[in-house]
Parts: sequence; C-alpha cells; structure tokens
Amino acid sequence: MTRKVYIRTFGCQMNEYDSARMADVLQQSEGAVATDDPEQADIILLNTCSVREKAEDKVFSDLGRIRQLKQDKPGLLIGVGGCVASQEGEAIVKRAPYVDVVFGPQTLHRLPDLIRRRIDSGRAQVDISFPEIEKFDHLPPARTDGASAFVSIMEGCSKYCSYCVVPYTRGEEVHRPFDDVLVEVA
Repeated sequence: MTRKVYIRTFGCQMNEYDSARMADVLQQSEGAVATDDPEQADIILLNTCSVREKAEDKVFSDLGRIRQLKQDKPGLLIGVGGCVASQEGEAIVKRAPYVDVVFGPQTLHRLPDLIRRRIDSGRAQVDISFPEIEKFDHLPPARTDGASAFVSIMEGCSKYCSYCVVPYTRGEEVHRPFDDVLVEVA
C-alpha cells in the first residue's frame, strides 16, 4: 500500500523549499505520495515557523485538530518540523504527546530514519541538532512541477541580532558549495 503524506507549511520561502524536500525524501525512501487532504494521510507533517507568534500558535491549534485524526486512525504518524520544532524540541511532545517525530530544518533528511525509529521503539523521536551542512548531502534530487523552484544557496545566520531567532532555529550560516548549487539548478 502506498503511504500518503500531507505537509502543511507555515512561514517563509525556506520552509516552502524544506517542505518540498520532505516530500522528496519520503517519496524516495517510502514511496509516499502527497495528498492535500489530511484525512487521507498516513503521515502528517507540520513544517513550522517561529518568526511570528501567531504562526507558532497556529501550529498548536492545528495539532489539537490533528489529535482527533490520530484517535480515529491510530497508525497515523504526526511530525513537527521547522523552526518551532528547533525552538521547542521535546516540549512539543510534552505538550502534544501524540506527536511522533520532531525534527529541525537541518535534520529533515533524517525523517525516514526518525519514522522507522518511532515505529520500532514506540516512542516519540526528537532530532533538532545542527549538523554542519550535511542535510544537502543526503537529499534526493529535487523534483519540480513547473518552470521555477526554490533553491537553497545558504542557510542560517551568524549575526545573532537581539530580535531574531534564526541563528537559534536554523543554525549558524552555512553556504552550499557552488558546484552543488549548479547541479541542482541544471
């Protein structure tokens, strides 16, 4: 049976890019296909944003609605990724114990492994580490359904402005090798 994945994206263009890559990773590893209907999904992922408090509140509101889906379909896997995941980590599972995986923007390539570990152990899996630019080395080639696509050239920030969460949620600034970017856009 082909698994269906529903991904809800909050926030910036980086999250749009990351959500597309989550779909690619799950398609390659699990044969999962995207669905626009969370009720049809076997995997629901919320790719979160913590720049605005309202976006963060929406995530927990959505998790409350998804809880009922999980009660009706116990095999449903729920994941929270993105910047709220990086910022909150284990606190998400404490607040919403029905969440199966929590992963940051730099560990989305580990999503299939996190899902397998969740299934094998029966325990929620949290990986919000900031490995050096390793994410790009483990992502499948990007699939595009049109004439344009997001391409990540760099991620994170090293400025640590007093008003900004980016260094804490996306990590230090890292640049992809030029040749890797060229391969992706070719």
